[in-house]
Formats: sequence, structure tokens, C-alpha cells
Amino acid sequence: MSRGESRGLKGLVVLKIGGSVITDKTKEMTYRPDVMGRISREVARCWPIPLAVVHGAGSFGHPIAKRFRLNQGYRQQEQLEGFVKTVQSVKALNQMVTEAFIETGVGAVGIPASLLFIAKKNVIETAHLDLIFSALDLGIIPVTCGDVVFDRETRFSILSGDDIVVYLAKALKANRIVFATDVDGVYEFDRTTGRKTLIGRLDYRKHVSLSYGDVEGDDVTGGMFYKVEAAFEAVKAGVKVCIVNGLVEGRIESAIKGEEVHGTVLVS
Repeated sequence: MSRGESRGLKGLVVLKIGGSVITDKTKEMTYRPDVMGRISREVARCWPIPLAVVHGAGSFGHPIAKRFRLNQGYRQQEQLEGFVKTVQSVKALNQMVTEAFIETGVGAVGIPASLLFIAKKNVIETAHLDLIFSALDLGIIPVTCGDVVFDRETRFSILSGDDIVVYLAKALKANRIVFATDVDGVYEFDRTTGRKTLIGRLDYRKHVSLSYGDVEGDDVTGGMFYKVEAAFEAVKAGVKVCIVNGLVEGRIESAIKGEEVHGTVLVS
């Protein structure tokens, strides 16, 4: 019996590693091997918890996508250059992330989202989940990513890693989603004093009342608000969700293991 067969998908965790964590978003196509190496070691210590990983495109995807206006769908021939360059760039990042796991001794296989999903009006319509299930059954971590994908309505569209995480968590009946970002979690801002306070437990009513204001100029998939908005779809389906700082050592490991960790937990 293989390791994957012995544990099945019970207790599955879907880990989203933000593009701002493993790339430098201020410099196009700049990877952070030291950060990813440390994350892979944390993941290794979480065995035998079954895990699927989704990472953001960061500086490997957003700048090109923005330059060619890929978020608008196919409008003109010149955009095809941006489409193929984005696919190739994100594939390169996916390979580096996957190799970081393998170098740490973690069995992983990279599966770019452009090969997994077909969308319709920016929403996943077809998903080749057999690839994900087959990896998990073998005890191997499937590693996919935010990407530009074929779209049956707009010819191509940008599929955010956050949307992929929620889709996979619901489809695979995951126990937990861990969002590893470059901040500690979701903050509440006092407009009078300018002081910000980390929210330990966040419900949907509180979420929609917050002023996020964090959408980065090159981020074509939105910011924290859209991440949390998507995540609540998983919460509604009974999936536990937490947001932690992936740049602080140990927090990803603790969150995957279900331990109490400094961050934000979404509650229904």
C-alpha cells in the first residue's frame, strides 16, 4: 500500500503561497529561493498531512499580464504575445517552486493551471482534477498556480490563485485552507488615529465593513479584500480558513498542523 493510499484525503490542507511571499513584486521575474526553501522545510515537517499547494504568479505573471491587458480577455492580436509569455513565465516559476520541495525531500509535481483549467468568463468551467487526485493518491504534493488560462467566452482570462484554492478546497473536500501572505492577516484601521489592529477572528459581516485599500498597482487579481471574499465561499462549504504571514518562520507549519498561530481565522 502506498503512502497516499494509507492516508487518503482525510484532513487535506490546501496551502496558498502568495506571489508577494516567494517573488519580489517590485522587480519583474525575481524569485526568492531562500524564502521558498524555508517554506519547503516547514512543509516537510508537516508530513503525513495530505497537502495541495497553489502559489501566486507574483512578479512572474502580473507585470506581463498588466502590460498586455490580459484581464480584458482577447481584444487584439498583439495580446497573444502577452498570453504566451505569461504562460511560459508562470510555468518557470512553478518549476522553481516544485524543485524547492523536491530538493528538500518532499515529493511534488508541478501542474500549471493553464494545463488544469478552462474557464468561462473568468470562472472555472472545466478542471482536470484526475491529475490532482492521482498525485495525492501517491502521497505527492500537486503544485499549481495562479495563471492565464483558455476561456470559452473571452478566449483567455486570468485565473487567480485564490480562486483556484477555493475551487480545489471545495472539490477535494479539504479540511483547511492556509493563506500565506506577506502580512500577519487582516487588519482593522482606525480612520481617526491611523492605528491598525490585527483581527484574530473575522466573520463575513465584519469583512464587508472593512476598508482594505491594498490593491497593488501590478496585481491584476486584486488584493486582500478579494482574497477574503473568495475565501468565505470555502467557509460556507465548511472549510476552515486562516491567513498567516508566510515571511515569518514557523507560521505556515503551525497553520498546516492546525495549531494556534498568529494570524486571522475566518469564521461563519
